[in-house]
Amino acid sequence: MELNIELYFAKNGKRYRSLGCECCTGKIDSDADTVDKIIAELKNTNIGERAGRAQDNEDSYALQKLRREGYM
Repeated sequence: MELNIELYFAKNGKRYRSLGCECCTGKIDSDADTVDKIIAELKNTNIGERAGRAQDNEDSYALQKLRREGYM
């Protein structure tokens, strides 16, 4: 089965690394518009998967806190 989630593919030099609510998930600079290009980009990047998430930029330990509270 092949899934094609368009938001993960670059358009106009931007793409999503991690999806949550679109209004609070930022895009990263990227030209990766195919699965092979995304894989190559991931092998050569130091940008974290959740780098565009507004919640994580507000509190660098937000995910750990949610896990500790049983949210995840």
